[in-house]
Amino acid sequence: MSDVLFIEIAAESNDSPVTFKEDGGRFEESQTIKLLVDTKYVIKLTCKDELKSQDLLLNGQPIFMDTKPPPADGDPNLKVYEGCFNTEEITKTKKDNRDVLALQIPLELSLMVALQCKYYRAKKKKSAGWGETLKNVVVNYKIEDGLEGKKAVVSNMKCRKVMPR
Repeated sequence: MSDVLFIEIAAESNDSPVTFKEDGGRFEESQTIKLLVDTKYVIKLTCKDELKSQDLLLNGQPIFMDTKPPPADGDPNLKVYEGCFNTEEITKTKKDNRDVLALQIPLELSLMVALQCKYYRAKKKKSAGWGETLKNVVVNYKIEDGLEGKKAVVSNMKCRKVMPR
């Protein structure tokens, strides 16, 4: 049985959308999320499970996740959590490389999600904005038995784009 988690990332100032691009097989993942350095972002998690802690770890740093109401037009049983992170300590990604935005999400069992990303300098906002506007990342995961007991494992992950109106 598989469960689903939705991850949304948006610039806190809302002045530039977060985008992603298809990279094909050049890197570990086929999709890359584009982020700016020196920028504050809002991250939102939507899932059916409650977080076991109000902190998720983002690249090893705790991010407090505030509980939000479920979407009015959605499933009332969904849980929504929102927090902020800042990329001010991060350096731009070197050409032809990718970085990992590592999330450790405290569900019933801790879920590790590695989002492939590329960080751009603020003056490269145009390059960072090229691509599809990110709606969310859909993370399918399942609980597996391992040598050390049960663990949550990502089975599939895909960026979804904002559809034109």
